[in-house]
Amino acid sequence: MKTTASTKPNRRAMAWTIAASLLLSWTAAQAAGLQSGPVSDDPIWTDKPVRIDRKTQGYERVKVERKILPLTLKPTTRVTVFDSSSFQEGGDLYVLADAVAVNPKRLCRGDDGHIAACGQQARLFLKRLITNHTLTCQDRFRAGQAVFVSCRAEDKDLAETLVSKGAAWAATPRLAAAQQQAMTRKAGIWIDTECRAVGHCPRQDRR
Repeated sequence: MKTTASTKPNRRAMAWTIAASLLLSWTAAQAAGLQSGPVSDDPIWTDKPVRIDRKTQGYERVKVERKILPLTLKPTTRVTVFDSSSFQEGGDLYVLADAVAVNPKRLCRGDDGHIAACGQQARLFLKRLITNHTLTCQDRFRAGQAVFVSCRAEDKDLAETLVSKGAAWAATPRLAAAQQQAMTRKAGIWIDTECRAVGHCPRQDRR
């Protein structure tokens, strides 16, 4: 009788323990977002080609983030520089997105009447910046055959360097401060009164 009395409480306690374990497992599964129901024998992964029928199979498409790798350019002395913000390398035309080029035929007149070939000087300045240097560029967008880029040479932003030296004017607000400082110093194109008056060098028919 003593053995029977002690066995029944143990079995009852064991049954309660199992029931509690099952309840905790079910609660954890619900908290994790698992749905109750029959377990499928379908493999989760397979190393064999599987035909997907979009009409009957509702597989979720995973969006893959497109990573744009930087361009590495190494212009030589043969690089073609068209003006102070565009050049051709390897058959591709690259344009600095943040700088507006000066017309290479532009002439600038100083306050003292001195005339400088500021457009040609700006073009040659860009050529010196990129010739025999490694450029790290980000492809911003494309328009026809032109690739608009942001480039750095030896950790210097090309567009910012050009604008700060008065070899181009700012195409984006981020370089507005650099342009204002260049105008104050009358650097490069900003020796010209007309350019300073409008914040850029307007088209020049005859000078």
